[in-house]
Parts: sequence; structure tokens; C-alpha cells
Amino acid sequence: MRIIVIGGGISGLFIAYELLKRGIRDIIVIEEKYLSAGGSGRNIGCFRSSFTSPEHVILMKRSIELWLNYRSELGLELKQSGYLWIARKPETLEIFEKLSVFHRNYGIPTRVLSIDEVEHVQPGLNKDIIAGALFDPTAGRMPIFENLVKLYLKLKTLGVIFHFYTKAIRLNSSGYRVKSAITSKGEIYGDIFIVSAGGKGTRELLATVNIEFPVIDETRHPIITEPYAEILKPALIIDWDTPGAPYVTQTEHGGIIFARNIADIPEALLTSHRIDVIGLTIKPIIELLPILKYVNILRYWIGYYETTPDHHPIYGPIYPYENLYVAAGFSGHGLMMGPITGLLIADWVLNGKPSIPIAENLTLERFKIGKLVKEIAIVG
Repeated sequence: MRIIVIGGGISGLFIAYELLKRGIRDIIVIEEKYLSAGGSGRNIGCFRSSFTSPEHVILMKRSIELWLNYRSELGLELKQSGYLWIARKPETLEIFEKLSVFHRNYGIPTRVLSIDEVEHVQPGLNKDIIAGALFDPTAGRMPIFENLVKLYLKLKTLGVIFHFYTKAIRLNSSGYRVKSAITSKGEIYGDIFIVSAGGKGTRELLATVNIEFPVIDETRHPIITEPYAEILKPALIIDWDTPGAPYVTQTEHGGIIFARNIADIPEALLTSHRIDVIGLTIKPIIELLPILKYVNILRYWIGYYETTPDHHPIYGPIYPYENLYVAAGFSGHGLMMGPITGLLIADWVLNGKPSIPIAENLTLERFKIGKLVKEIAIVG
């Protein structure tokens, strides 16, 4: 059986790896550009399971467990230093209390912190403008490219074939089966086709076999500074009560990354830089952590949140086709969901259903029957 995976980001790599572990040896990965050229290489490298839907919480919790297992299995690196969700308003703490109860019901030990407790987690915060915080100690971050390259090299060693700079233009089908992918470098035949080509790429490719895929690429504008000694203790600090939920993290190499959800033209080009982004993004974070006003900005870039209407991924089989599957539309959380994505798609391909039943709520069919899944914590 030959399996064609379209998309060379974290989802495609983990899908290939999970299939290999289950005995599939003929796997081809097609990537339009280079390894992790899309969202996988443009995100900030953080992970968490502290979401607001059972679907996200259950799947993210399992994904983190898998990431931790892969530290020894694949030599990957990651650190659980926590997420700190800052509340500026006292009433927000009531929401955080309810969320913490919800999380603990699923075994995620989030807790609400007083102002003094917040100071202990992250020294130097401006205590005059905060009311407290929600802390998730199981969340963390990782060096993105180091981990992606290690996974890629492992796949190469195990015989996975990669076609880089090869754009999948359309799928060629007959009846209810996909026969081949027509690419910029010729036709590639297979028995199973799995599309994990980000947002717009997946939408356009599925359209060639008359499948409407509800996803849009929303721009994000991360900013990075020169490297510094450790300033930020948690993996991510989020200013929850400020519109656009500005957030900040510090990489393993010392660079400090700022980001914020800023209204922009949908699917703007990755070269559509904005002069106002730096001020809008950094100002509220400096209010929270005044020491950051002294850092020097190095550059900023544009990436996408590949967003579905309910901010959850779309997983599983694409009906009426018998051999077509999808894993896309992660709304900014594709990296952290990489391992669970591989596990679930391999389940569907080889067993006909996912081993974690709640994942069945995330198929494309939910949009046809109007059974969307609500999520409000889509930042970071």
C-alpha cells in the first residue's frame, strides 16, 4: 500500500511517522516548498492543553504525553515551564476559576493565582494593573526547527520519500477513489491520499475534487528581539483582557517573541508587512512587564492561523471518497497537535476510526450537520 501525504509540515511528518510505526513502508511526502515552509516554521513553538472545549483538552493532553515520550524515542527537546494567563479585571478571575475546575476534571492541574503568587511565577510584573492569573504548569515550549529536523531525518532513515519544491496542483479521481496527485513535477500515484497542506493549500486542493473545505488563513505578525539571558520564566505570558490577547515568550536561544491578534486582510501575502504592528503588539506587554521596554527588536515576520469557523481542526475521511483523508485547519495549534494528529489519522487509515472517540466530533461532516464545537482560547 502506497500512502501519499501532501504537506511537509509537522502534521505531515507525524502522520508519516505514525504510519511507519504501524508497518507501512511505502510513504511519499509532497511539499510545495521546503521542510516546514508553512505554519510549522513560522509559529512560536509553544504547547498547552488548557483550552475550553473537551475535544481540545482531551486531544491536547494526549498530544503532550506523546511529545514527552518522543524526547527519548526521537531525541526531541521540550520544556514544561507553564502558561500564565494574566487577568487585568477582577471579574476575569471568576472565568478563570470556572476554567480551572473544567481543566482539573480532565486531569490538567491549572490553578488561579493571586497577585503575589503571579509575582512568584514571573518576577517583575506590574502588580498595579493586574488582578491575578490562571497558571497551567503542564504547558511549555520547544525549539521548533531542531525537533522538526530530527523527525525529518528519522523519517528519511526509515525510507520515507520526500518531494520538496513539488506543488500538488490537483487530485485526479475516478468514481469515489483518488487515483493520483497531479504535481508541478508530474503525476504521483497512490492508494491512500492524506492532505495536510495548511489552510488555503488544503482548501484549494480539495476543491479540485469538489469538496468545500471551510478554512481561511488569518495573518499573524510575530516580532522577535535580540537574544538575552532568561527574562521570562513561563513558556508564555498572555494578556487575556487586552483586545487581541497580546502574548510574549522567550526562545531557547534567548530571543523574545511578541505577538497579538490584529485585524488584517484575510489571506494577506506573507510579504504584507505593516508599520503599525510593532507598537500595537509590544505596548500592552511592556505595561505588564516594564523591563521589556529596554529590549532591541531584531525583525518581524508574517505567519497564518489556518482557521476554521469553530477554531478546531478538521480530521479524518473525506466523503464520498474511499481513500482520501485530511488533517488541517488547526487555528494556530498545529505544532502542539502534531503527535496526536499522526496517531488519529493513522487510526482512521488503518482501523477505520480513531482510538480516541471524541476525535470523531472533528470531521468535516460537522459543518454539514451544523454541529460545530466551541473554543474561545485560540491564542498562543
